[in-house]
Amino acid sequence: MQQGKSRKKQYFWHSLRFLIAAGALYLAFNKVDWPQLGQLVSQIKIWVLLCALASYAASQLIFVARWCMFLKVQSIKIPYWAAVRLHFLGLFYSNALPSAVGGDLLRAWYVTKHTDRKLEAALSVVIDRIIGLSGLLIMAIAGYWFIPAQARNELLRQYAQMPLMQAIWTNKWLVSVLFLAAAAIGLIMVLTASGRRIIRGLVSKVSLRAAETLSKIRLAVLIYYRKKMAILAGLLLTFCCQGVFIIGLWLIGQAIDANADWELYFVFFPVSWLLGTIPLTPGGVGVVEWAVRVMFEGAGVTTNHASALALAQRVLWILGSLPGAVIHLMGSHLPKDFSIDYNRSIN
Repeated sequence: MQQGKSRKKQYFWHSLRFLIAAGALYLAFNKVDWPQLGQLVSQIKIWVLLCALASYAASQLIFVARWCMFLKVQSIKIPYWAAVRLHFLGLFYSNALPSAVGGDLLRAWYVTKHTDRKLEAALSVVIDRIIGLSGLLIMAIAGYWFIPAQARNELLRQYAQMPLMQAIWTNKWLVSVLFLAAAAIGLIMVLTASGRRIIRGLVSKVSLRAAETLSKIRLAVLIYYRKKMAILAGLLLTFCCQGVFIIGLWLIGQAIDANADWELYFVFFPVSWLLGTIPLTPGGVGVVEWAVRVMFEGAGVTTNHASALALAQRVLWILGSLPGAVIHLMGSHLPKDFSIDYNRSIN
């Protein structure tokens, strides 16, 4: 009975995510002139598409190098091409399949099948993701300041006129009250004796149920904390990884004559990727496309050109993830094909 309820709950949440994805896709492409969009796409020469696809593949190889580095920090050795296979398998599930299973979760699960240091191996994926997201945020903020001051002011003026921003501004008092209420609740929990008892009770329960796990996590995080150069190197690899792919997207923009400065690509795409990590839809479908269209439109790019960029990015993701399908069919991600910490496979 309990298992049946659990499945119904999963179906409900999965269905809700697909509905949100459908709504986001509608918002992303509802104003598109499809015949004109087709003409824009037909302007893209095959060599430009291949260069953009190669830039995506190169960015993922850099991504894997970063992950391998974080595994080595935990003294977990994995052959580079074995990590590439796991990574592209995760990409395939994230980008090419309507799956609720994220690529990071898949990577973490499979890598634990090849080492007795399971928690540390899984934590490397988490750290890798955190560094990646931090790098994206830094890129977006830094890229914004590379935009000329006059263009920045025009961007802010354009976004202030958008319906979403106007709705927030119109209801600014409600937004402020909700924010202050949340802050007040947190402050009361910390300052009052009963609040602190509740916090201590929650911490105690977590500690009792997962003392060993928390201890391992603490030790693993401490190792990363002591390896500050590894964290810095991870951020630099993130800039290289994402920057290479953004150059490929810029080539697509040039091919379709999108009226956008190169600096905008290094702001808008990282922001869209950050929004796509919010687990509202599978693989950020719809959310990323909507964000790309809205941001480029705010910078003066036409709806069709902005939508073409959003669509091109999704197509590149899907095409670049197809090697994961081959890896899955061949079973080269399975433990019998390679091992990490041993000279023999682990069953």
